[in-house]
Amino acid sequence: MPAAGLPPVTDRLDPQEMVVLHRVFRREIPLLADLVEAATPGDRRRTATLADHLDLVLGALGEHHEGEDDLLWPKLQERAAPGDGVVARMAGQHEAVAGALGAATALSRRWRTRADRDTARLLADALRELDRHATAHMDDEEEHLLPLMADHITAEEWSEVGERGRRSVPKSKLLIFLGAILEDATAQERQLFLSHMPAPARLLWRTLGTRLYDRTTVRVRRSGAAASRP
Repeated sequence: MPAAGLPPVTDRLDPQEMVVLHRVFRREIPLLADLVEAATPGDRRRTATLADHLDLVLGALGEHHEGEDDLLWPKLQERAAPGDGVVARMAGQHEAVAGALGAATALSRRWRTRADRDTARLLADALRELDRHATAHMDDEEEHLLPLMADHITAEEWSEVGERGRRSVPKSKLLIFLGAILEDATAQERQLFLSHMPAPARLLWRTLGTRLYDRTTVRVRRSGAAASRP
């Protein structure tokens, strides 16, 4: 019998999944800050491209944190004492991230309509402030919270957070966000994420998703061809 509050070994969460997801925000938020700052004022097509990508990234970050607030923190506070002080600290950090996220989101909407230099600079600064808060939180979370999650949150409970996040992503953007998750993943991590998908979805990713993500990456980053991914 497992210890009280401890999921059975066969149902244990692999905390590496959260580390892989965090890489999306670690990479995309500072990158977008630089791209916004470099955009030509008045170029509404470029502004729309970056604002669309910001909608995806910022929306995913907000939903990820709200999912943790609603579905994980109450369970951990109940099960993980005396580690519940860590949970309280995470919740406090979420408030700081939420404030920075709200400011960046509002500025992104303003920039979409104006495409001006001043708003772009304010947005870039807001994204860097968001990155500062989010990175500090993710560092703390990965070091101190993930061990508690591995012991007190089941894989099924974690999957509820992931499913909530997937439902929040527009269907037309699901393959793009999957590509963002897999971009910096190792072969083992990539296999882990793909194994959770039904076979038709894996086929769709391999036949359509990889090319769609490559095109999106080139358009957003204005770089050469993105590195190919299996």
